[in-house]
Amino acid sequence: MLDFILPLLGRLHPLLVHLPIGILIFGILLIFMQKKNSTGFNPVIRLAFLLGAISATLAGISGFFQYQFEGFAWESVQNHLIAGVISSIGSFYLFTRIKDETIFTSNIKLQVLALFLVLTVTGHLGGNISRGEEYLIEVLPAEIQAIAGYEAAPEKSLEIPEQGWEELVFYGEVVQPILNKNCKSCHNPRNLKGEFNLTTFEELLKGGENGEVLKAGNPELSALFAKMILPLEDEDHMPPKEKRQPSKEEIELIKSWIAAGASQNTTLGQAGVDEKLLEPFFHKEEIPFYPLTEVAAVPADTLSKLRSAGFFSETVLQGSSWLKVSCINFPGFTDSDWILLKSVKDQIAYLDLSATQVTEEILDSISSLPNLTVLKLNQTGISGRNLEALSNCKNLKMLYLNSTQLSLENLSGINQHPNLQKVFAFQTPAGESKNPVKFSFELETGNYSLPKIPADTIVY
Repeated sequence: MLDFILPLLGRLHPLLVHLPIGILIFGILLIFMQKKNSTGFNPVIRLAFLLGAISATLAGISGFFQYQFEGFAWESVQNHLIAGVISSIGSFYLFTRIKDETIFTSNIKLQVLALFLVLTVTGHLGGNISRGEEYLIEVLPAEIQAIAGYEAAPEKSLEIPEQGWEELVFYGEVVQPILNKNCKSCHNPRNLKGEFNLTTFEELLKGGENGEVLKAGNPELSALFAKMILPLEDEDHMPPKEKRQPSKEEIELIKSWIAAGASQNTTLGQAGVDEKLLEPFFHKEEIPFYPLTEVAAVPADTLSKLRSAGFFSETVLQGSSWLKVSCINFPGFTDSDWILLKSVKDQIAYLDLSATQVTEEILDSISSLPNLTVLKLNQTGISGRNLEALSNCKNLKMLYLNSTQLSLENLSGINQHPNLQKVFAFQTPAGESKNPVKFSFELETGNYSLPKIPADTIVY
């Protein structure tokens, strides 16, 4: 009936182990804080080392019981246990050295520093057992990790190609990367927590101290999956709540793999995985919106001159050389004022001439901007008959021609533009045309209508 006592004492180890560390460090600090030839702290120092030695011994005993009853592998705890024994013996030894001393010599202080080093190593080894061997290492810079002999690069997140994903091997190219990222730090040959190694398929099949973790075709009876979906506060939840947790999509992929038979060779296509489940992991190459070409930054005095002339001008992004120029405060801008922008023609990536006095001829001037990406000509007299001039703006992606006289016919002048993505033509003849025309870019003309819903007819 009292069989629970020793296992309970073992589980108290994480609580008890912090007590001697705090007491002994307190005593060590007092030794070095005490002024030369002073003895005022001596009684407190002696008491700290006595209590520290006793509590270190009790913590060591409880740790031994935890090792016995919690199923830890000897290889994973031996160094921590040995360091703990050395800490206890060292604490008692130092207590006997200082209990009759009045002045603490340099020799004693060196021995105290050695005890502090042993305590540090003991705590680090204990942290490795509970939180993984790389718990402290993983936050260090890559260079320091490499010096310490650890893998400098963190495990990469799962990435799946959008094309041909059906041919990927489910275990090797999806499941194993998920396990590497979320589980390997505690379940690897160097840190075999629960006698469980998750670094290879063969080791996964072996299971751990509690037996097999896979039941092919039945995720709910497979500990590998079942422990992942336990409440976070449950002591059996894996990974432990203080560790990085797999995403719900990663957990669902583990479930799908087990349900499909937990095979080493099955492909995603053969397992019938839904493409929507893979979408968060598709590799998407990020294409910068503005050009990658490097240009010189606009001098501060040049920006000042532009602002003095009436332009609103600033960089599109902090630290960028690309310039945004707007005539929001310069409605009188005409074709002849273009000369004011020539000094920054290479840097202009965003140009807004909306509600100005420009004519069709301004398009020839705009065509000289090699890096123009966004152009706004809303509420101007432009009809688009000279729109083909913008074909020279190879980086143009967005064109705004709202509230102009733009026609569908004139839009054909920029059809097949290499990078143009969208043209906005609200409140224009092009938007009112009933003849649909297909362009290489997306044409937004507005005139959207929403269906009536019952609430629209309610009188309040």
